[in-house]
Amino acid sequence: MFGINMLVKHNGVEVRLRPFAKSDMPELVKYFSSMKIHMYTKGLFAQTLENEEEWYERNRTDSDACTWAIQPVNSEVPIGVTSLHHIKSRENSCSSGIIIWDPNWWKKGVASAAHLGRTYFAAEYLNRFTIRSSVRDPNEASRRALQRVGYTVWGKEPCTVRRDGVWLDTYHLMWLHPDRVSVYYPEGLPEFLNEGVKKAENALKTAREEVKFL
Repeated sequence: MFGINMLVKHNGVEVRLRPFAKSDMPELVKYFSSMKIHMYTKGLFAQTLENEEEWYERNRTDSDACTWAIQPVNSEVPIGVTSLHHIKSRENSCSSGIIIWDPNWWKKGVASAAHLGRTYFAAEYLNRFTIRSSVRDPNEASRRALQRVGYTVWGKEPCTVRRDGVWLDTYHLMWLHPDRVSVYYPEGLPEFLNEGVKKAENALKTAREEVKFL
């Protein structure tokens, strides 16, 4: 399914998270045919319009996922995608992902704004207790953006993908809802999660002020 419309105003950045339209697919073809974009993704091959239209139809009808186009308010087109997967989990968990495909918008706070809106929706509307994600080791900016909203690195998997003759490691992260700590840890929160849960609590408080559903 595609995510509901929302506007996130965070740290001077205004980003709209909205459903994709079929007319957006040429933008995906344009960027997902670049190795610069695929360096830290699971992809390796160029996409055609037919591929992306099939992707659109799969996501449009997938009841176990929620996907948004990321579009800054001063951009005429979407510049990225963010999503939640496995949202029907019996364990009240899910996983998250994001790709900002337009390099002109890297390191400008767009990902942080998208994380804030997506996390708020997952925690307070889908009632997810945990959210899991992963980031390639060299992609430090992406990992830090996740950590700012409360994700905690719990492990590092070595040699998960090969790019440009080098094996890349992968960080695994988890976001834990601050109101659900006792569900998972009735005997007390492990110390390594303390900072992340505090950031998660602050992220939810911030989101209530900065995320507006349209």
